[in-house]
Amino acid sequence: MSVKIIFKGVENKSIVPRIGGYSFLPKNIKWPLNPKGDKLTLVISLPTDFLNKNLNLNLPNEHILSVFTTYKRDDYFLDKITFHGDKEELENIKQGFTRVLLHEVGEIRNESDFLIPAQEFILREELNLDIEELDEEDEDYDDIEIYCGSLIGNKPSLLQIENLGLDDYQFCLQIYGGDFPVEFQNIFSLSDSVGYLFLNKNYNQNDTGIFFTQST
Repeated sequence: MSVKIIFKGVENKSIVPRIGGYSFLPKNIKWPLNPKGDKLTLVISLPTDFLNKNLNLNLPNEHILSVFTTYKRDDYFLDKITFHGDKEELENIKQGFTRVLLHEVGEIRNESDFLIPAQEFILREELNLDIEELDEEDEDYDDIEIYCGSLIGNKPSLLQIENLGLDDYQFCLQIYGGDFPVEFQNIFSLSDSVGYLFLNKNYNQNDTGIFFTQST
């Protein structure tokens, strides 16, 4: 079953699973830039101990998984971070318009133009809806109200039901844009967008995972 995530405010430097806050990216790792040279913004910080416990993973202990995205207040960028199954969209993601980095814990750091106020993950309850039991070809599928908020585990609740071709990746979690602090609810360009984190089943330094968004 998927587990619903709710959020509560926490210090920006807290080592807890959270959206926003400071990065713990070590100084020997350059702050990630997108292909246009723009500094990415940290959106999710996840201790690997939390991921291993809740998703039965085997990531290195006492590390951090940091998720970054392109974010601009005045410029359109939605098409650079969305993926609905199109190869060109996936190429944008893999070129670095979003980044997923696995690293040791460094000093608190932020080189983005933005700092999202940190919100800690609280795992609330198992959802009544078992997403794994749903099939997009099921004749009753369109009559089921799909939960599209923030959740962890099981299978994603995609806004666009597509075969994404991500067989080499495992779904980790999804974050609803409206769950960010008010001034950053457009972090994924549109406030009703959802961000999805998938981890490489055979992760390596060059391909830990991918992060993308979908919108209706």
